[in-house]
Amino acid sequence: MDVDVRAGARIRLAKANRDFAMREREQSGFSVLEMILASAILMVGIVSVVQLVPASLQSSVGNRLDTMATVACQRELDQMLSQPLNVDTFQDQDGRTISLGGAGAPGAKAVMNGEYVEIHFSAFLPPPGFYTFYTDPNDPTGSSFELRWAVFPQISNGIVVSKRIIIGCRRAPGSGNAQLLLPVTLDSSVQK
Repeated sequence: MDVDVRAGARIRLAKANRDFAMREREQSGFSVLEMILASAILMVGIVSVVQLVPASLQSSVGNRLDTMATVACQRELDQMLSQPLNVDTFQDQDGRTISLGGAGAPGAKAVMNGEYVEIHFSAFLPPPGFYTFYTDPNDPTGSSFELRWAVFPQISNGIVVSKRIIIGCRRAPGSGNAQLLLPVTLDSSVQK
């Protein structure tokens, strides 16, 4: 009987150890392999996000420059449209002489691009008074923009009855950020 008691005690002890070990496995944390795998997945995600930051910043700079070009173009166009139709030149807000053309002097070269007209920014500058350079004094990067325009007057009985003004703006060559900036073109007519 002594042997049976000892054998029973050993069996109970082995069963208790097995139950304890099973409980320990159920309650154990992550294995090293699981931690390495989770860390690798996390690192891939972090690296992907970090790579998007420079692209986002570059896009933001491009959008800012597009907006600046549009504002410069609109600013100059508004001054042109506010002039009487019989005026061929005037001084803009910055003191530059701006030409609004006359018979046979349209200014910058305008070309058709599909259904739309745009100012052609070739290597050659248009006649004096039909182009200017603009640098925003509030821009810390000092981006400079080139503006060119063409003016097409409509004449009836020797009197100008309307003018079509096409103005384009692009980043001036060599003005910092080398990101491609397509020209902005605004097309408007005035009739008074």
